[in-house]
Amino acid sequence: MDLELLFCKSKVFVHPSRSAVDNVPGFLIISREAHEAKHDSVLAWIPERSLDSRQLQWLNDADLDIDKVKRRSPGILSSTRSSWSFSMKIGYLYSIEFRPPSTNGWWYGSVVLHSKCSNEDDSLPVLFFHDDICPSTELKRKELNKSFDPFSSSGEIYWGGVDFRDAIASIVDLQRTALEPTIWLINATLDDLRNFSPQRMNDDTGKDYNNDLSVNDVVWNKWESAKWGLMSRIADATSKTGSYMGNLIRQHPLVKFAERNSDNPYVRKLLANPRVQEVQDDFDSARVYLAKWALGVKQQADDYQRTHEQSDIYRSLLKNELGIDGENDVQFTDEELNRALERNYPVTKQKWDSFFDSQGRLMITVQEVKDHIFHGGIQDMELRKEVWMFLFGVYFWDSSTDERLQLDQTLREVYEKGYKESWTNRKPHEDAREEEYWQDQIFRIDKDVKRNDRHMDIFKYNTADGKKPESGADSVDEPGGTIDEGSNNWILKNPHLISLKNILVSYNSYNPNLGYVQGMCDLLSPIYYVVRDEALAFWCFVNFMERMERNFLRDQSGIRDQMYTLSELCILMLPKLSDHLNKCDSSNLFFCFRMLLVWFKREFEFKDVCSIWEVFLTDYYSSQFQLFFMLAILQKNSEPIIQNLNQFDQVLKYFNDMHGTMDWNDLTTRAELLFVRFAKMMSIMSRKKELLEPLNASGGAITSGIELHDIDSDEETHAGKEQLPCDSKYLRLLLSKEVVKQREGPREPDSVK
Repeated sequence: MDLELLFCKSKVFVHPSRSAVDNVPGFLIISREAHEAKHDSVLAWIPERSLDSRQLQWLNDADLDIDKVKRRSPGILSSTRSSWSFSMKIGYLYSIEFRPPSTNGWWYGSVVLHSKCSNEDDSLPVLFFHDDICPSTELKRKELNKSFDPFSSSGEIYWGGVDFRDAIASIVDLQRTALEPTIWLINATLDDLRNFSPQRMNDDTGKDYNNDLSVNDVVWNKWESAKWGLMSRIADATSKTGSYMGNLIRQHPLVKFAERNSDNPYVRKLLANPRVQEVQDDFDSARVYLAKWALGVKQQADDYQRTHEQSDIYRSLLKNELGIDGENDVQFTDEELNRALERNYPVTKQKWDSFFDSQGRLMITVQEVKDHIFHGGIQDMELRKEVWMFLFGVYFWDSSTDERLQLDQTLREVYEKGYKESWTNRKPHEDAREEEYWQDQIFRIDKDVKRNDRHMDIFKYNTADGKKPESGADSVDEPGGTIDEGSNNWILKNPHLISLKNILVSYNSYNPNLGYVQGMCDLLSPIYYVVRDEALAFWCFVNFMERMERNFLRDQSGIRDQMYTLSELCILMLPKLSDHLNKCDSSNLFFCFRMLLVWFKREFEFKDVCSIWEVFLTDYYSSQFQLFFMLAILQKNSEPIIQNLNQFDQVLKYFNDMHGTMDWNDLTTRAELLFVRFAKMMSIMSRKKELLEPLNASGGAITSGIELHDIDSDEETHAGKEQLPCDSKYLRLLLSKEVVKQREGPREPDSVK
């Protein structure tokens, strides 16, 4: 059996009795078979007396310098058993308790291992670290003393158990519990972590445990509850700026209609606004959106507000059932706040690996994985590369490692020999208009790629290797020559920018009806940066665009529906802000256009954008959670807006200047709370409607036997005729996790792109 040694610590004792003469020294080791994954490593304790002199020397050498021996595998790791020795897979452990030594030397530091199987705990001895005679611990202490720093990297006094804990943390996900700092959970679920939170302890009983129980009793009771909860689950589970584009835009019927009505002073003033022009310069679609809004969306929003003004009937009902203060837009219970605030456990590489079995198949539910991602995020970019392949739908959640490798190969071939080859070997189109359209698409893609995220390291320098040129110039076309990037008169050399262009042109071939629209490069850039593979990034982008295509439709119906939904949400959840925006002539919510179009790509730092997208892509609560994130931004800024802004220009400038000023984590928490509140409000309104239907059908008599204490007969009759927000198809759709998809229709010669 070919084994690899990962960790070794000598002079780890078992204390069978109170007498020191009975203490048994041994080695605490971690090993794994060469073909197994790291998280399948085995933890073992072997007493010194069961070893021969050669084996003893080998492990003593490993204690001092494991790199010298880790590739060797003598029979020691599978030696015969003796009393107190044990061996078990690390993944079978539920937790480890690390008890540091006393500072005055009265007792040794020790670790207590807790298995997921309760009957195994009795067979696992408490392990004591005799640091005073352990060569590796003594050596490290001397090194620390030379620097006058006796602390480990974690900030605690160094002892042998720290080395063991660091080794475990490099193999599995190890999380310290908030309730008891000495207890660390292995591959814990979010429910396990929540069970050990102090807030959960108090919430479960409605009182402070400290008034009735000792701290040890509290820990033990919660320990047993969390442990057996886990065991029960285990048991149950067996645009080109030229005449061509200008003519196309002017040919759009909405734009034509707007221009015919350009004598309308309101429309003329809006379209000439310099702040609006700034957005139009970045996104051609903004002009079409404004035309659409100017012709009808504002009237729809005004009609909705008049029809759905918050009546005293269900305001009273919401206040009674949810504790909402009618004077405030949003209030939350402590329970809702506690859950939303538990965002301290990012998914680590070790945690991610623990989700899968030896074949690479998921061992927990997809919803559990999404819970981890939604509430904790992904720890680093390297892991994000793997997780995003699932979130973007390239990998199936129920696939194995081998199936994913085969899929990789197939997807690369289809991309290279199918879509990419279709345009790299393309001949000019016989139809001059089609050829002009194609060349315009290439021009637009090339222009957007050249200005894409040039502050990012891999996109910054236009050199053949993407690295900083020796001259020190930011972008160099020819040696010693600095580029005027605004001119676009330079050739792409950066391999990553070239890949961006290849993907966008290939997508043009994949989806010729939509083609390229400004903003799509914004969506591709984070995907490519994370994945760093042209073919796989293409398929992530293809799947992403199935969800995002609705933002780029020629008639703007997809983005219009989202803005209209947001308007209804704001009226329902933030009525005071909604009223004020209406007075500011901002009920069209145009200031939200760019944020929703490219999912807040230009409002946050790059790493924050990645974290925000991960939350959205889980569809944990809703497939349109981006609207609640936008609502959270509105809610967070409602007071400054109401108190200080009173004009459309001011509101637009306020939101356009938000880049780098917002805390995405805070906004995600607020968005979750807003959704929870929204879902409850919709449920209450639906129940109210059900209760009033038999009343209206019987002419006023309640036939169901249910009494509505807070509603008199006049209010009941009025409410029965009133259309509640829960009847809105837009708001109801927010409760669905199914992704909303809209596809562009066939492209006509005069279609606006």
